Amino acid sequence: MTIQLFIKLYGTLDKWVPGYNPETGCVVHMPTRLTVARPSGRPPRSVGIVSVNGLAAKKADVLPDRALVKVFHPIFGG
Repeated sequence: MTIQLFIKLYGTLDKWVPGYNPETGCVVHMPTRLTVARPSGRPPRSVGIVSVNGLAAKKADVLPDRALVKVFHPIFGG
């Protein structure tokens, strides 16, 4: 069984997904019981903040079916 996720990438994260359209994002089908921390093929330091349906997500949060997942690159500055 799978869940459907709507993914939006921000900053420079789109370079990890060939053909990614930043205006529309993308839809993916993943296994159920997927958590925010599950490896995604991206270097761990490339992901800063993740929100799920408009709320900040923790690594252990299980992603619900049809969730809007926004992934932001780390924030740098001084």
